[in-house]
Amino acid sequence: MRSNNKHSAEELEKYIHLFLEDGISYKLLKDNYGLQLNKSNFRLKVLQYKEHGIDGITSSKRNNRYSKEFKEAVVKEYLNSEISYEDLTVKYNIPSVSTVRNWINRYTKGKLLRTSSPKPEVYTMKGRKTTQEEKIEIVRDYLKNNLSYTEAAEKHNVSYHNIYAWVQKYKEHGPDGLVDGRGRRKPDTIQTNEEKLRTENAALKARNEYLETENAALKKLKEVERELMLRKQDMKPNSKR
Repeated sequence: MRSNNKHSAEELEKYIHLFLEDGISYKLLKDNYGLQLNKSNFRLKVLQYKEHGIDGITSSKRNNRYSKEFKEAVVKEYLNSEISYEDLTVKYNIPSVSTVRNWINRYTKGKLLRTSSPKPEVYTMKGRKTTQEEKIEIVRDYLKNNLSYTEAAEKHNVSYHNIYAWVQKYKEHGPDGLVDGRGRRKPDTIQTNEEKLRTENAALKARNEYLETENAALKKLKEVERELMLRKQDMKPNSKR
């Protein structure tokens, strides 16, 4: 098993045991025992080993691949909490802190979460059977999370046409508008002003919950951008002689 191109997982495990159990310092491990990792990388490997055991310092010969959904989850956890790059790296057993930092940097530049082209099936797929409760849940998810029709269709595996129709019926008739009309008359009475107001308030409440979450993420995003700006300034050469 390989840990990286400098040490096998078994070799690295021995170094970690010497460090944790025998109290041998990093400097001695590097100077006298042949450790080839820099201090920050060795610290990370120690933390990953303590958290995940041998799996924490073992990587496959193939490059690690992470789904878009996984990357998004890691980035959003960082933006919506006080967790650090290193803690995320250890928690999810990601090979390096720089990988996590790169995902977050790409996100701040609008690259990581770029919307991909919708699957053509969302426009042509046949409608699947759904209950009224499921339709309501899908529509509320669309409203609360500010999804597009195509995003909601892909997420819930229903057609674009269905999503559009359900949203319009919900806005006009409320939950009663989503009753399955096959074999029965569709609701032909428009909501009273009071009922329509309740429906609009529910949609606004869902939207406000989304905006509160979005504002918290934007606040953290500004902190990341400020950190990156300061880091760039520190990297600029001093022009004074």
